[in-house]
Amino acid sequence: MFKKGTIVLLVMSLVCIALTSCAPEQVEVEEAAPVEEPAAVEEEPEEVYVIGFAVSTLANPFFVSMKDGGEAMAAELGMEIITLDAQDDIEKQASQIEDLISREVDLIIVNPCDSDAIATSVIDINNAGIPVITVTRPSNGGEVLQHLDVDNSFAGKLVADEMVKVLDGVGKVAILEGIAGAPSAEARQKGFMDVVEGVEGIEVVASLTANYAREEGASVMEDVLQANPELDAVYAHNDEMALGAVRAIIAAGRLDEIKVFGVDAVDDALAAIAKGEMVATVMQQPYLQMGKAVEAAKAVLDGGTVETLVIIPLLLINAENLP
Repeated sequence: MFKKGTIVLLVMSLVCIALTSCAPEQVEVEEAAPVEEPAAVEEEPEEVYVIGFAVSTLANPFFVSMKDGGEAMAAELGMEIITLDAQDDIEKQASQIEDLISREVDLIIVNPCDSDAIATSVIDINNAGIPVITVTRPSNGGEVLQHLDVDNSFAGKLVADEMVKVLDGVGKVAILEGIAGAPSAEARQKGFMDVVEGVEGIEVVASLTANYAREEGASVMEDVLQANPELDAVYAHNDEMALGAVRAIIAAGRLDEIKVFGVDAVDDALAAIAKGEMVATVMQQPYLQMGKAVEAAKAVLDGGTVETLVIIPLLLINAENLP
């Protein structure tokens, strides 16, 4: 027989053996390698289109308004626009267009000093693979995707209709013409003459060129006044010449007897109508015209198509509907 102490030791030994054999086997766990975060992908900046605007002159408020409209639309569309003023110099405009080509702009909008002379520059732009849009005056050569203009003949008609009404169909009229050979000048003359030639009581006593300039308008008007002691109205192909005519007429003390009409609705002309110095003008909306040109530029550069000719609406402005 086992002694009691021996039995206790034996039981304890068996329990220890059992516990040891039942213990779970310890497994070494390797530390997980740190997970590398994917490198940040740099987003490429969006392409900003750069367009050039070769404008005939910024001495004329009409083209300043056009410039402002283009810049506003370019900013709205996230584009950059470079405006170069040719100061009505054909050779300077050709040089400026070469500069825009060398800068590799995406598209060029051209307001030609002369429709014939600009053709060579437009062909140069075509050869450089740059799209071309023209405004106000067309190019008589080269490939142009879109031309934006007004119906200048209709502008002349609007003035003629208003003048005939104001004069009750009777009066002696002088005309101050724009740049000789310019399509706008020719069309404004034709639209006006088509109306007044059918009115027996209207006589055109003078029709002289003043090149769309205010100073020339004043100078030519002085000569017209000296040669015509009787004069009832003046039609100027644009407001700059009309305002020059107003200055000469006021200096001669004949504003009460001579009614002045223009085209473009520049701010100074609207102010002259408000003061009774001019009777009427025609609003061309150059701000809208250039804005539309920039919209077309964006469409072209995005791979779209545009209409080849866009006509901007005209509106006769007189004292009754001054904006």
